[in-house]
Amino acid sequence: MAVAARVSSPKKLATLVGCNYFNNEYELYGCINDVRGMAETLVSRFGFDRRNVTVLTDEPGSQPMPTAGNIKRAITDMIKKAKSGDVLVFHFSGHGTVYPATKPVPDHQVDEAIVGCDFNYVTDVDFRQMVDQLPSGTTLTIISDSCHSGGLINHEKEQIGSSTVKRTIHAKDLKSKPRFIPHESLLQHLSSLSGIESQQIGDHIAHLFGDDASDKFLNKTYNPEEEKRIT
Repeated sequence: MAVAARVSSPKKLATLVGCNYFNNEYELYGCINDVRGMAETLVSRFGFDRRNVTVLTDEPGSQPMPTAGNIKRAITDMIKKAKSGDVLVFHFSGHGTVYPATKPVPDHQVDEAIVGCDFNYVTDVDFRQMVDQLPSGTTLTIISDSCHSGGLINHEKEQIGSSTVKRTIHAKDLKSKPRFIPHESLLQHLSSLSGIESQQIGDHIAHLFGDDASDKFLNKTYNPEEEKRIT
C-alpha cells in the first residue's frame, strides 16, 4: 500500500524585542507594551503559533535580557529553524543611534545601529550577516520602532528614506520622547565604563562586550578597509 508523504506546512516565526532601559536618563516607557501588543497581533490576526513567538524584554526579572548579544542569538536561532516557505518577523522597540561611518563617503557619513539594554550595538553589519543566513525561499520582515532605522541592513538601499540627513528638531515640536540616543552621549557613557581613552565607539564596545560586540568592531570577518559600500 502506497503511503503519501506528509508535507509540512510553512511555519511562522517571530522574535520581538522591547527595551525600556530602566532607571537611567535614556529610559523609555512604552517599548515593552509595544512588543506585547505585537505578539498578540501576530497570534490573533496573522495566525502565528504562540510557541513560535520569542519575546525579549528588559522588564526586571525577565530572562534572557535583550542585550545586543542575546538579540543577535535570538534572531540567529529563529533563522536556523527556518526552511523554504517559512515567514519570519523581527520587531524591535527601543533606542536607535548613529555613529561615524567606518568608511565615510560624501553622502553617507554615519552608520546605524539599534541599542540593546546593555548599551551594546546591533549594527548594520550584524543584520547583513544574519540576513545572509536566510534559507532560500524564506521571507523576513524587519520592523524597527526606533530612530535611524532606515539603513539597518548593510549594503541595502535605505527602506524608508534617508536616515543620515541632518534635520533641525525643536523641543516644542516633539510630542513624545524620541527613541534615539546621541552618539556623543553613548560614547561618554561607554567610556566611563571601559576606562579607555578613545574617541572610537568600537574600541569601548569591543573592550566591554568581547565576543558579543559586532564583528564590525572586532575585525573578525568584517574589514572596513575592504568594504565597498553601495550608494
